[in-house]
Amino acid sequence: MRFHHKTGVFLVVAVAMAGGANCLAQEVGFVDLTRDTARTELRRPGSTPGTRQRGGILADHLCSNAAQTTDALRTTLVSLDRAQYRVGDEPTYEITVENVGSASLRIPFSPHLADLQPEDPAEKFAYSELRLLLWIAADKEWSANTGGGSLYGDEDHADTMLTLNSGEWVRIIGKGKFVLPADGSVVERIHWGYAVDQAYAQVSLYGLETLLTPTATATISRETCLRQTHGESIPIALIGLEQ
Repeated sequence: MRFHHKTGVFLVVAVAMAGGANCLAQEVGFVDLTRDTARTELRRPGSTPGTRQRGGILADHLCSNAAQTTDALRTTLVSLDRAQYRVGDEPTYEITVENVGSASLRIPFSPHLADLQPEDPAEKFAYSELRLLLWIAADKEWSANTGGGSLYGDEDHADTMLTLNSGEWVRIIGKGKFVLPADGSVVERIHWGYAVDQAYAQVSLYGLETLLTPTATATISRETCLRQTHGESIPIALIGLEQ
């Protein structure tokens, strides 16, 4: 059989390029949120012991045009610490967050929100937040977000932001809490026979501005539009569903 030299060269180059692309896909960051206590308590201007807090105002602007963006993240729930839980349990989870878009993306990667607060606590400050979300679900009948923690960052604070190039991912270990929505809708569906049988993970990216007074907090939160996907779900059983 005759072998065409130019075709052979092309095939070798193509294989080498494919191998190089695979080498570029790699883990570029790791954080274990279960090891250290996150510094999230913010200082209040002019506060004194016994100052009564009135609560806060949160203006939450959700993404409205995710279909128009090329930024894409895939979140995969790699593992949970066991297969059976009771409502209220705090599972230890491991997830990966991978950039599956075509452009690089900056994400916050510090558990310490308090480190981003300016020296003057009365000064308004901006930061980014990556919210880690555990979901429980019953087949394809329903799903519910149960939270899972956050990472924070700001470009003016070194080592709090991380660049994810296309094909790169970060690995995160943290704790969540398996709770049910307060409106009772999930309990009702469980009674219909759609019991919790799986969990998966997703993330959301936000830009925030916060202003503190001695007695109140005002925060504007704007979700960054991303195309979101998630990896395979992990089978679980959730018991103790009385509410």
